[in-house]
Formats: sequence, C-alpha cells, structure tokens
Amino acid sequence: MPATLFAIGKMRFAPYRAAADEYLRRIKHYMPLQEVELKSELSPKLSELQIREKESRQIMAQVAQGSHLFVLDERGKLMSSMQFAQVIEGLMAQSIPMAFAIGGAFGHHDVLRQRANIVFGLSPLTFPHELARVLVYEQIYRAMTIIKKEPYHK
Repeated sequence: MPATLFAIGKMRFAPYRAAADEYLRRIKHYMPLQEVELKSELSPKLSELQIREKESRQIMAQVAQGSHLFVLDERGKLMSSMQFAQVIEGLMAQSIPMAFAIGGAFGHHDVLRQRANIVFGLSPLTFPHELARVLVYEQIYRAMTIIKKEPYHK
C-alpha cells in the first residue's frame, strides 16, 4: 500500500529537511512513502486565486486514481493522533493507496478540496509549508507506531 506526499515547492531550510528525512527513514520501516515536490507557481503576473488553482491542478494531475487524498488545510477538520491512526489503519486494511497534499504559499484551490477524501488541519495555527511537511511525516510515523502498538506514542 504505497503513500505519496505532494508538496508545492522545495524544502530549503536544512534543519527541516533533516527532520523530514529522519521521519521518512522511520516511516519506510512500515510502508513505502514517496515525496514529490512540485513547482511553485508564484508569479507577479498571476493572482493568488490563479496560483492556487494552477498548483492544485498540478497536484491533482499527479494523484493516482483510487488514492485516498488527504488535503492539508488550516481550515480543515482537526483529528487527534489516534483518530488519524484509525483512518490510516482502515485504508491499509483495504489496501487503498494514500496521497497527502500540502499546498503552496496561498494554500489550495476549491477544485482540490472537492477532490479530497479528507480535508484536515494540523492545528488552527498556520505553519510554514516546510514545517507542515515535517509535522505530517511525524504524524504518519506516530500513526504507524500506534497501529503496531509500539511505545513511541505516549
């Protein structure tokens, strides 16, 4: 059951990249997880809405058909780590591939939110996109340790 995380833009801040790589290494013990970085469409010639739409369509074009799409959005549903683990476990039991989407500076367009199976937030707070990626990886890792009943989640 593969999983893919789609993110607009590259991770440039070395400490975040190191943390993300550490969690990716840990996650791969449990399941394959691929990271796909997509081009930011930031341009002074485009409106925020146009940028959101172009970036969201980029993500949609990459998400495999039949994948359960988690779209991260600051206005999305908040879940506990236990609830998130239950969703992941259910998808794994059904062998449904998972895709996670982290938008660019202006977030996601409604076209992607409508395609999503779950629109969820990490917190009511807004995080830099690079840090949000680290947090998602940490929560995926935490979910796997919950599912496997390992001691990480306390």
